[in-house]
Amino acid sequence: MTADQAIAALRARASPGKAAEMVAYHKVARPHLGTANPAIDAAVKGWRAALDLPARLALAEALWASNIHEARIASAKLLTQAGIRPDDSVA
Repeated sequence: MTADQAIAALRARASPGKAAEMVAYHKVARPHLGTANPAIDAAVKGWRAALDLPARLALAEALWASNIHEARIASAKLLTQAGIRPDDSVA
């Protein structure tokens, strides 16, 4: 999965008008898609199941680099749930 595909999946789960609310609430100069946390959780759950650790790490890095609010949340969730052990040098 590429970052563009993941962002498209997050965008597809967005609620109309929610992005503007999120921008006003977070007050951060960063793009927002308007995707709620439960929808991000559902997407990330599927990605974790489909990707091995190196692919999850690569996707997390690319999502973070996008600077999109929901993509960064998804990136953190991929890392938190990645099952990374102290001996995983790839991480």
